[in-house]
Amino acid sequence: MPNREQSALLVHRENYIVPKGQEHSVHIKIAKLGADGNVIEPARIVREEPKFFETVAKRNLETLGYTVEILYHPQEKYSSVRIEDKDALLRAAKQEVETLKAEGQAALNEKEAEIARLKAELAKAKGDTEPKQEKPKAKKESKKEEK
Repeated sequence: MPNREQSALLVHRENYIVPKGQEHSVHIKIAKLGADGNVIEPARIVREEPKFFETVAKRNLETLGYTVEILYHPQEKYSSVRIEDKDALLRAAKQEVETLKAEGQAALNEKEAEIARLKAELAKAKGDTEPKQEKPKAKKESKKEEK
């Protein structure tokens, strides 16, 4: 059995050979991963009738959280379709957003440091040792005090 599981892991649409006499079935590879990325169900190859696959199996596998790779379809409806687990796609998108946020924050910090450096150079060029701070504005006296 381990050889079948290992071979199912290595099989992809590009290298899959349809067994003789099974050309009328849809051949798919399914696997189920947990939220933490651990394998819940190892990859295996499943055959379905095209009509059943189109109407029931494809939608049910998606709903149940399976990763589905269509290895062979007799009518060749799917060129290289891979239906991913929606939670896995969401996790990957969140990770990409976090990466982009971190890169943006790093770029922002770099620009702020450059601005501070340029302000210091400008102040030095003007002959000031420290940049001048704005004086606080005096408050206007209230009308009640005048009366």
